[in-house]
Amino acid sequence: MLHLRLPFRFDPNTFSALKSREFKIYLAGQSAAMTGVWVQKLASSWLVYRLTQSPLKLGIIELLANAPIFIVGLLAGAYLEQHDKRKTLMFTQFLTMMHALIMAVLVLTNTINYYLIMLLSLFLGIVSAIDMPARQSSILLMVENRKNLKSALALQSMTFNLSRLIGPSIAGFIVFYAGEGFCFLLTAVLYIPVLYALYIIKFKEIPQDNKKHNMVKDVIDGIKYVKNFYTLKTMFVFLGIFGLFSYSYTVMFPIFAKDILHGDSKLLGFLMGFFGFGAIIGAFSVASLVKLEEMPKPVVKVSLLYSISLALFAVSPYPALSMALAIPAGLGLVATFIASNTLFQTISSVEMRSRVISIYTIVNLGFGPIGCFFAGSMTEKIPVQATMLIWCSIMLIASIFLLINMKKVNKEIKPIINNF
Repeated sequence: MLHLRLPFRFDPNTFSALKSREFKIYLAGQSAAMTGVWVQKLASSWLVYRLTQSPLKLGIIELLANAPIFIVGLLAGAYLEQHDKRKTLMFTQFLTMMHALIMAVLVLTNTINYYLIMLLSLFLGIVSAIDMPARQSSILLMVENRKNLKSALALQSMTFNLSRLIGPSIAGFIVFYAGEGFCFLLTAVLYIPVLYALYIIKFKEIPQDNKKHNMVKDVIDGIKYVKNFYTLKTMFVFLGIFGLFSYSYTVMFPIFAKDILHGDSKLLGFLMGFFGFGAIIGAFSVASLVKLEEMPKPVVKVSLLYSISLALFAVSPYPALSMALAIPAGLGLVATFIASNTLFQTISSVEMRSRVISIYTIVNLGFGPIGCFFAGSMTEKIPVQATMLIWCSIMLIASIFLLINMKKVNKEIKPIINNF
């Protein structure tokens, strides 16, 4: 009998995190809420560009929605080490739902304007700066053991990116036929399941030292921990550069859809949807194929894939080709951050994990809006294709930097992973 041997082996623990009742319930609620997030993201981008016709103002909105993480994010990491993460998540998710509801009312009553969007984006940014590290650092409190962490992070990302596939496609049609207001209203409704999920589940208890903590000192200690850990320091330098430029596609995709590919909100929905499809493949690939002992080699590969795919997207004149290129781009971006996140949570000490993840959240999502702002500014002066090509070139350099330092990183983390 002929046996087919694959050049890779699937991890049998790909879905092991689903053995946890708490994680399954949480994931089900998150799948609804994340769909709402992507419905809102597309509606918000289209609304701002429709009202202003300005890439720069679109970039400013992205900046306001994420910049607060630079200040609030570091403090949030220290705060979460000492407080109930489940209650914190319930509060932040409720505030996020209220943001969507307020946006829906303002748009449907035709009282929305750019300055109100700026104010509400800043509010959402502050809430998200607490919510994101809380969600990331809570995963280990829902799964049975640390060995299921990679599975849990990948499954969470698969859910997130499945919503990236579904949400924009839904939003594109809703915007086209009914307007942006109904997208925000749908988002508010979709937050109800995750609030209920957080209400009924329980997190694992972590022993507290009952000491009074100085949050500023805790933040400084977290930064020193990263500085003295060569792998974390190197990975954060790489992700800082990569994160600064990688999320600018959210600003540039609406411009490509309307001005370069001569489409409408439906085309933007398809571009975002295909990007989300690639992201799902990327999340599954990390869960099934990527091994911790091979880190950070897979991170280098997928970051290169993202940069090259997006560069080809920049010069594509055809909608079908652009949608096809969005798939490997989505795969590369998401796999880069999931693999990095898994490595961080694996090698970081328990008492420093929330602080490390808060720094990861800053370089992952905090730097991105600055890149979006710069992208919007440059696109006002040079063609959007040129801006995207420049961004891709810088990300390629970041990947090469990580490749150069890979040998020293492997030497440091190998004993940690072998004892895992």
